[in-house]
Amino acid sequence: MVLWTKKIIPSLLVGIVLGGAIIHRGDFWEILGYIYHKFSSVFYTFGEQGFELNWEKLYIFLFLIFLGILSEMIIRSGGIGAFVQWARGKIKDTRSSEIVVFIAGVIIFIDDYFNALTVGQITQPFNHLNYSSKERFAYIVDSTSAPICIIIPFSSWGAYIVGLLSESLPPNTSGALLVLLECTLSNFYAWFALLGVILTIWWQINLPVMQKNFNVGSASASQHQEEIPSGSISMLFVPILVLIVSIIFMIFYTGCKSSQSSEILKILDATDTYYSLFVGGIVALAVAFVMSLRIKNLNYAQICLRGVKSMCPAIVILIFAAVIGSVIKDLKTGEQLAFVAKEFLSQESLKLLPIFLFCISAFIAFATGTSWGCFAIMIPIAIEFSLQGGTNSIFAISAVLAGAVYGDHTSPMSDTTILSSVGTGCSLQSHFITQLPYAGISAGCALLGFMMLSFTQSVALAFLGSGIVFLGIFYALKQRFSQDLGNIKA
Repeated sequence: MVLWTKKIIPSLLVGIVLGGAIIHRGDFWEILGYIYHKFSSVFYTFGEQGFELNWEKLYIFLFLIFLGILSEMIIRSGGIGAFVQWARGKIKDTRSSEIVVFIAGVIIFIDDYFNALTVGQITQPFNHLNYSSKERFAYIVDSTSAPICIIIPFSSWGAYIVGLLSESLPPNTSGALLVLLECTLSNFYAWFALLGVILTIWWQINLPVMQKNFNVGSASASQHQEEIPSGSISMLFVPILVLIVSIIFMIFYTGCKSSQSSEILKILDATDTYYSLFVGGIVALAVAFVMSLRIKNLNYAQICLRGVKSMCPAIVILIFAAVIGSVIKDLKTGEQLAFVAKEFLSQESLKLLPIFLFCISAFIAFATGTSWGCFAIMIPIAIEFSLQGGTNSIFAISAVLAGAVYGDHTSPMSDTTILSSVGTGCSLQSHFITQLPYAGISAGCALLGFMMLSFTQSVALAFLGSGIVFLGIFYALKQRFSQDLGNIKA
């Protein structure tokens, strides 16, 4: 339905309704009550102690709202504009400009939307100075949004995935945060996507499709592009630094308080990630507000409205993703698939489970344009599948995370794909076309890594083998397609 309608929310809603119809066998009023209960449980529940708010989900929603407002405040207070002025005097060539954008993308890892919105603005002066092209900047921005957010757990992505894992993991397993940290080591696609950007920048690899699509402007982007005010560069770096430091502090503080231990693993196991993100967002926003008081003519009401509006799509998708994940759990889809697999697949075939999960997750995320929705669908299935099939749960979850990020990264319907193209000023079509071959190489080598992982059960050997192939491919591309496109066009 997503491929047909190009709309994620109605498609997810149809999936939720169909799930309710299967569970309640077509009884209209029971289906309606079931759907209402699933949506309301995202916000509140009636437990043994009466009415209780679902603070875990509410903390995530509030954190996203704070990020949207913080991003808008940084732009309107002149933090981005000050960085632009600094860049004009310091950066003189294509490679240097792309390195700055890449570093900014890595530093701003807290949220993919925040990353794409902020780093996209940083590329504007380089576009005007002909340092690289809009399409290359869009590729860098997009490749340092989802891939970096999935690698670093102290982000909105980390909080969301930890929540899914805590609901899906068996009771006797280690904490959800520790499981996510283990999965990071074998998330081949995220690592290869970032390494691919580094090699593309350093060796100035411009594939033919990148050479043909140079600064294909987006009319809608230019129409909405406003003049960026210039202020103090501290308005950019101080709030972001405060955000990172305060979140990390709260993660360790809540972990120490809950575990009553000084051991790092026990602290991380007991930490309250949701609350930590929430508090970190409040502190960073308060600091940005205080710093902005010396700036005249700031319309705080407009800043808040724009910030909230920018994060509304993410919050709505998060709500629907949580609901459909709960419905799939009620349907016991994972148990059914595991039963079918045990009946019809040999034990040797089950060893290839990470490969199957990577491909399925990539397709779902590409078709829906959201990795978060794919996480909600596939993580419970992957865990149940691996437990029933006797395979490693960490490898199964890693395959889902990697496949979902790849699908989201390359989908033309993905919010981060759209934000990256709009932020850098190129058309969505040219960004999609030029990014696809670079991401495809990373995905192919990631698939090879999961294949080696299935047979060797060694992350190190899988990384070594697939990494050598990856470096070999990029070195061959360097020999043939190394070209400083920005300076040539200039």
